[in-house]
Amino acid sequence: MEIFTTKSSVRLEVGRIARERLDAFSATHLPPVPPTRQMEVFGGEVEDVPILEDPAYQARLMDYYVSLGHDQIAAIAGAVQILDWDETQARAELAELQAIGLGDGGEADLLRYVILADIDDLAAVVNLVAYQSTVTDRGVQEAADAFAVTWAGKPVLALKVPSTPGRYSMVFEARTAAKYAGYTWEQFCALPGPEQSAVVAFHLLEQKLEWLAAKG
Repeated sequence: MEIFTTKSSVRLEVGRIARERLDAFSATHLPPVPPTRQMEVFGGEVEDVPILEDPAYQARLMDYYVSLGHDQIAAIAGAVQILDWDETQARAELAELQAIGLGDGGEADLLRYVILADIDDLAAVVNLVAYQSTVTDRGVQEAADAFAVTWAGKPVLALKVPSTPGRYSMVFEARTAAKYAGYTWEQFCALPGPEQSAVVAFHLLEQKLEWLAAKG
């Protein structure tokens, strides 16, 4: 659990939710794909280049972010406990919103429209829930800092190694790290987020050290 204070001075106790729920959320909230056009690039090769300024794509992207923010609240509501706050005033604000057709007055709406109405507060709380529930960049970096593995005086995780044409998602990376650490996927998902991140960081460091050692 971590304590977070909003810009309006409301203290929240932020916990975790099941990693499986976060993975399912991510899988069903993919951003829209922009249209593309073929363009000639270096060497005469032709590539499909995204048209990010396309008006229809921009409209879909805006709808996506609005929907994402709305659904994120519902997904994390169970992990957020409101501590010291003016309940009477908050409930009054929520009643006013209901009167104009916004929400049903539930806990998620209280967070969505009153407690976490500020976009920065919302992002911070979502990130805190993710940090405690799954593998995050913050968690991996904290673990790497704690392991303090260096090569020629430089942090190993920050060193660049040649990339391959292969690409994979963070879920695949986490499953691979869990496998090599001897966890079943269910066991890995039951770990707190920072420990999941530490397993992944350890595996990434091992891989880089093996490559560096092989290169001499």
